[in-house]
Amino acid sequence: MDNEERIRRWRERQQAGGTSPAAAEADSEAARLGWATEDSPGAGAPADADVEVMRETILERRRLRVRSLVLRAALFVGIPLLAVLLYVALIATPLYRGEAVFTVQTASQSAPSPSAGLFAVGSAGSTISDAFKAREYILSRPMMETLQQRHAFLDHFASPEMDVLTRFNSPLGFNRDPYAYYLKRVRVQVDVQEGILHLYVYARTKEDAVRFGNAILSAAESHVNALSKKMSEDQIRSLTADVREAEQDVQQSRRALAAVQARRGDVSPEQTATAVYQLISQLQLQLAEAQRQRNSLLEQGLTNSPLLPRLKAQVEELQAQIADQKRRLSNPGGGSLLRTLNEVEGANANKEIAQARYQSALNTLQEAYLKILEQRRYFVTIVAMSAGAFPKVRDVLSIAWPILFLLAIVYALLFGLPRIRGETGPVRVTEVFTRWRRR
Repeated sequence: MDNEERIRRWRERQQAGGTSPAAAEADSEAARLGWATEDSPGAGAPADADVEVMRETILERRRLRVRSLVLRAALFVGIPLLAVLLYVALIATPLYRGEAVFTVQTASQSAPSPSAGLFAVGSAGSTISDAFKAREYILSRPMMETLQQRHAFLDHFASPEMDVLTRFNSPLGFNRDPYAYYLKRVRVQVDVQEGILHLYVYARTKEDAVRFGNAILSAAESHVNALSKKMSEDQIRSLTADVREAEQDVQQSRRALAAVQARRGDVSPEQTATAVYQLISQLQLQLAEAQRQRNSLLEQGLTNSPLLPRLKAQVEELQAQIADQKRRLSNPGGGSLLRTLNEVEGANANKEIAQARYQSALNTLQEAYLKILEQRRYFVTIVAMSAGAFPKVRDVLSIAWPILFLLAIVYALLFGLPRIRGETGPVRVTEVFTRWRRR
């Protein structure tokens, strides 16, 4: 019977009698090592001391694995975390945060109440739109350039008093972009439901945080006022031009009417025509009376009556007067009263149309003035700029990634290069730990 057969029979015997997990693992270790059992000739079963040695060996290996995992965790997690925490606690520059609350609204609108819910967004659409416009201006490059020129905003963070990882234009090559750095130090949040804005400004000192914040609020207020004024002036300028044009049309129509009246020699052709018609009517009545009297004498046979010649002359005179007045109303030669009346009425109609247009443009201008007053934008500061009492490190992520990146390079040099080159020196963690423990 060979050695493998003896080991197999010994395992079957141990399993039939029941074994503990530690004993089973010791048996497995014995089988792996090829130890003989009691069935082998010239060799006895493993002694209790041998089993205990195997168990101790297995437990020792387990402890070494656990310690190796702990060491790796400390090396790859604990040390980077500790380095970041130490930098944040001892080196990083804490910053004060200045805060202000403001809004942009019109005289006829106000910020919606919290109880209005989602319906408040629709009713305060103009307020929300103006608030986002103010936010975009505050977070714009022109605002950054204004702060830098007037208050040396970026120079404040380029000072050596700032730590090298959060300093603007750092000597290590970090924070080179001025606009990106500005967005890290100035933030604006919009409360859509309330229609208000929260401005946050960070600085090394409380006074500087308040100073920078007030400068931003002042510049934003000037921008909102200038924008509102420009919109109002553009509207008023356009409507005023319309009023002036309508006024010029009225003046031209009046001059045209006066020219017609002067050319025709009649200031009021309507009244003249009315008087002519009345005169013709009266002459026709007199003519009818004279003809009746003449015809009465002829019917009575009084042809020799002295009244007959006078009546005939009166009839002829009245007929001539009526014909003259009719020619005055309509003369094919162009000097008729009706043509004068038509020209005057046309000029007068043009004048009335021009006056109506002028009055409409004037009313529109007046309404625009009222509407502009109602919709004029006002920059309202709800809570003035103030800073907290205690500073705080604000750029933990900006601090963490350079440190982690540097440690990654160090670990790669210590552990990666030897393995790439096939070396198994003291850089292997398990070997280092095992050698240290054996000492």
